[in-house]
Amino acid sequence: MHKTIIVAATVGAALMVAFADGAETLSDDAMKEKIVSFVTWPSRLCGRATADFWNEIKSRKLTNCSWFAGDTNRLARLICELAQTNDTKISSMMIDELGEYGTQAQLPFLCSCTTNPIIGDKAIKSILRIEGITSNSVAAVRSYLSFTNAITRQQAYDRAIASRQFLGAMQNSAASTELKAAGFRAVRAFAADINTSNSVVDEALIAADDTYRYSKRRLAVMRAAYPRCFNEYQTNYVTNAINELVAYPEANLPD
Repeated sequence: MHKTIIVAATVGAALMVAFADGAETLSDDAMKEKIVSFVTWPSRLCGRATADFWNEIKSRKLTNCSWFAGDTNRLARLICELAQTNDTKISSMMIDELGEYGTQAQLPFLCSCTTNPIIGDKAIKSILRIEGITSNSVAAVRSYLSFTNAITRQQAYDRAIASRQFLGAMQNSAASTELKAAGFRAVRAFAADINTSNSVVDEALIAADDTYRYSKRRLAVMRAAYPRCFNEYQTNYVTNAINELVAYPEANLPD
């Protein structure tokens, strides 16, 4: 009970600070301090708050702070500057925020982040939220999925999840057939040549194109992906897919 009261008091005090002062009286540096404080302070509670509290936090907006004063372009610019810090945690958080508060002006910076394995997935999500499926966002995804520098197992998985989210966004968009086909090809090339989370991306490709499940394209991807299987589950998944397609029989598979 006492811990709950302490957490509530901490939350109340932090919110009072977050919503204090007017933007017109704050320098850029002071605004940046408030942005960082607002974005990072919930994580400092280290899981001590309740689920309801976290749901409430998700509904709070920087644009509701009294010191914000309605200048969305300034807010986006300052978040973008903060995202360029050497502090990986802060940079990652700010790139996330650009997905909500960023504008077209921040797209070049976000696109430049797509070859960074630490923050590339967040940059892609923010790009897609700002402009949706366009030739620019498809090119950004292609860039993110095509780099081959050494990455951790988690970063490899993050990239597979980002490709799945991209395919989902593409399905729900009003983009042209040609643009969707280009996006699909980018993910398929990633699945064949680079990806190690084979089951994640294969299931996403099947969901995105109902002609893909039984096709020579999928068989070629599965055969190319097989040497990169890193555990028994992935090996079994790819092997079963190949066996199913070969038994179709292979000669009768459509392209």
